[in-house]
Amino acid sequence: MLLVYTGDGKGKTSSAAGIALRAWGHDRRVLFISFLKGSNTAGEYKAIKHIGDPNFHVYAFGRECPYPGIECCPGQQECIIQADKISEQDFEQVKLGLKRLRNEMAIGRWDLIVLDEIINVYNLFDSYREEILQLVDQGKHNSDFILTGRNSPPEINSRADLVSEISALKHPYQLGMMAKRGIDY
Repeated sequence: MLLVYTGDGKGKTSSAAGIALRAWGHDRRVLFISFLKGSNTAGEYKAIKHIGDPNFHVYAFGRECPYPGIECCPGQQECIIQADKISEQDFEQVKLGLKRLRNEMAIGRWDLIVLDEIINVYNLFDSYREEILQLVDQGKHNSDFILTGRNSPPEINSRADLVSEISALKHPYQLGMMAKRGIDY
């Protein structure tokens, strides 16, 4: 089964993490790969690492936050990848993440594979689009997949069994509030 969580609202990663936790609770083996996010701030990454079960693995491939441990980001969102500010390091992190995915799929031990922010990778990194589609097409016959990210394109949605669009009807950012640790990340 292929599930897609997309849209401009909050909750895509949280939904995927919740399903991953549910699957693990039912003795399913879960692989959670985050793209475009470093490992030093995302609460989901930290929580899964603390579980410490070999049947629930998490990897993060993205920029690290230069302000870990601070309640709200005092910087200029240096760890958020923008289309006009993609670096060679960003390309390398995506490449490493896709390599990890290929290797894990070759082993074939995962019942559920979560690819957090992979839709954003698809939209931002044209050179990886075909590879992403091939990996998903190949893998969904052996594992369930969850893909997250904004603006899921028709070529991903048409492959999915479920597409949920999460809309931002109201958001604290609109009032100038900063991201809050434990709620937003």
